[in-house]
Amino acid sequence: MASAVARFLLPSAVLFLAALHSAGAAALLEFKRALWDVDGRLSTWDAADDPCVWAGGGDVTAVTLHALNLHGALSAAVCALPRLAALDVSSNALTSRVPAGLAACAALEVLDLSVNALHGAVPPELCALRSLRRLVLSENMLFGEIPDGIGNLTALKELEIYSNNLTGRIPASVGALQRLRVIRAGLNDLSGPIPVELTECASLEVLGLAQNHLAGTLPRELSRLKNLNMLILWVNALSGEVPPELGSCTNLQTLALNDNAFTGGVPRVLGALPSLTQLYIYHNMLNGTIPPDFGNLQNAVEIDLSENNLVGDPPELGQLRNITRIDLSINNLIGTIPTAFQNLSSLEYLELFDNQLHGTIPPLLGANSNLTVLDLSDNQLTGSIPPHLCKYEKLMFLSLGSNRLRGNIPPGLKACRTLIQLRLGRNMLTGTFPVELSLLHNLSGLQIGQNRFSGPIPPEIGNFRSIEALNLSDNYFVGQIPASIGNLKELVMFNISSNQFSGPIPRELARCTKLERLDLSRNYLTGVIPEELGSLVNLEMLKLSDNSLHGTIPRSLGRLWRLIELQMGGNRLSGHIPVEFGRLSSLQMALIKSQS
Repeated sequence: MASAVARFLLPSAVLFLAALHSAGAAALLEFKRALWDVDGRLSTWDAADDPCVWAGGGDVTAVTLHALNLHGALSAAVCALPRLAALDVSSNALTSRVPAGLAACAALEVLDLSVNALHGAVPPELCALRSLRRLVLSENMLFGEIPDGIGNLTALKELEIYSNNLTGRIPASVGALQRLRVIRAGLNDLSGPIPVELTECASLEVLGLAQNHLAGTLPRELSRLKNLNMLILWVNALSGEVPPELGSCTNLQTLALNDNAFTGGVPRVLGALPSLTQLYIYHNMLNGTIPPDFGNLQNAVEIDLSENNLVGDPPELGQLRNITRIDLSINNLIGTIPTAFQNLSSLEYLELFDNQLHGTIPPLLGANSNLTVLDLSDNQLTGSIPPHLCKYEKLMFLSLGSNRLRGNIPPGLKACRTLIQLRLGRNMLTGTFPVELSLLHNLSGLQIGQNRFSGPIPPEIGNFRSIEALNLSDNYFVGQIPASIGNLKELVMFNISSNQFSGPIPRELARCTKLERLDLSRNYLTGVIPEELGSLVNLEMLKLSDNSLHGTIPRSLGRLWRLIELQMGGNRLSGHIPVEFGRLSSLQMALIKSQS
């Protein structure tokens, strides 16, 4: 009897499965019809086949079509699949609205529509998807407000809506999402305060609201979020004090409050966060001293407190063995650079520029680390340039300008093959032109102006392969400008003003066709202005004033149609101003009067 029943039921079961496959196929084919399958990636979707074997179809509980170069519209026809739990059409080129009909996908747990060109409002109907765990709508062109009904998605663990054009306030109903772990809503146009109800999301691990127009103070109730490891609020209009209650978020790894309007001091308790790796509070209006407790952040990798009004000595951070980047620039710090900085073996970026630091640079700085960027400019530092800054040949950017440094450029720095920018201007450095630098084929910028360098410029200056900006102004260089200067094909800015150069302006300068700024003023140059300079059609500034040039002004200079500033006064020029100068429509300043 039992076997008879089984034989009876078997055909019915087969018919039921066949009907299910037929319905699934029809739903998917209708879904496909709204798409333009540019690369034919859905060619296996055929009405004659089992949809379970179609590309992206899976077992028809999931439709995954990530990065298949699909164009066209998103259709809700897929919701005819009764067991559909996941729909992923991310990283395509869909251009429709988000269909409200997706609310019919009652079993949906994952909806990922990110990285498309979807537009229109977020349909409030989606808030009926009570099983939804992941809602990812980021990197589209959605506008309007976040639906108030978002709080109905009580199963939601991840909400990603960043990089859209969403406006309005963050709805207070979001506080009902007790399972929520991730909110990423940055790069929108959201406004208003951060709702205190957000702090009721007890499971929250990531809160990202950067690059919006949020205002008001930071809720002190954030201390409730014991699982929070990332708080990303940069580029908003938040104000008030940084709440010391953040010290209760002991799992915090990244704290990014930069580019806001926070005031008051830096809370000491931040130095007690055991897991903190990244701390960004730069570009605010913080005052007071930097807490010495920051020296206890053993896991810190990056600390950036720049662009505030902080005072006092730089903190002792010599025990932070994992630190790769320290930026305390553009503050009002005094005192000396802590010697222990030279022991930070992981340090790659050290930026302390635009403060009031004095004393010497730690002598072994760079000897124990792979320094890549060092900027100590605009301070009151004295002594010499340390010899080991490029010991491991990682240094790419060195700026020590606007200090009171003396002595020569150390040999190790002259041989630093990785160097791209070297800025040593406005010091009291001495010696001859560092010809060894011409062998550094990555060097694109050399600024040694306003020092006490002397002697001639050797012809090897023409060996600079990548140099774009060369500033030798306000020194004691003598002799003629080498003709090899014409080899500098990438040169955009050349300034040798206020030296003691003599002789003619080399015609070879005309080969530097990318030149935009040329300043040869306040020297002892003689001869005529080369006609060839008229071929430098990218010039925006030309300064030849206060030399001993004679002859007429070349008519060819009238071809410098981009010229904004022209100074040739204080020479022995004769004749008339060329009529061609009337074509210089961009010219804003012209000083041409010669000596009597």
